[in-house]
Amino acid sequence: MDLDYTSYVQSFPEDTPASDILISLVEKIAYIITNFIGFEAMKIIYEVQITRTVDTSALLSYNRDVYKLFNEVITLGVQQGEFYKKMPIDTIAKHFIIALRGLTYEWCIRYPDFDLKLHVLEHFKILLTGIRRQENHSFMSE
Repeated sequence: MDLDYTSYVQSFPEDTPASDILISLVEKIAYIITNFIGFEAMKIIYEVQITRTVDTSALLSYNRDVYKLFNEVITLGVQQGEFYKKMPIDTIAKHFIIALRGLTYEWCIRYPDFDLKLHVLEHFKILLTGIRRQENHSFMSE
């Protein structure tokens, strides 16, 4: 799954703002979770992670490609001058993943009355306002 996300991010033109890439990436992740993994599978994944009845260390590893991908996109944003580097990039990336996991958990406990894609987009737009340097928040009005 992570490799699909890597190729997806690599498909953007080089001059694409990092915030646009991040929003598009989390939108794609929410789409994959809701349309391909699905509620029942996510419920099982969370259950085995919480009960530790199965080794899920590969899913939780900070070495997963998805963590590295968030790191790369945030680094790009810093290099583009779009994001502040107020804290370590790795810390920001981990918190973005934690937010995704939390929103997905919320989707599971409120299913079917919680629109994961809508809430992911809304939450990540809020998170990006905290690291953006520029006042141009074009994605905020979408």
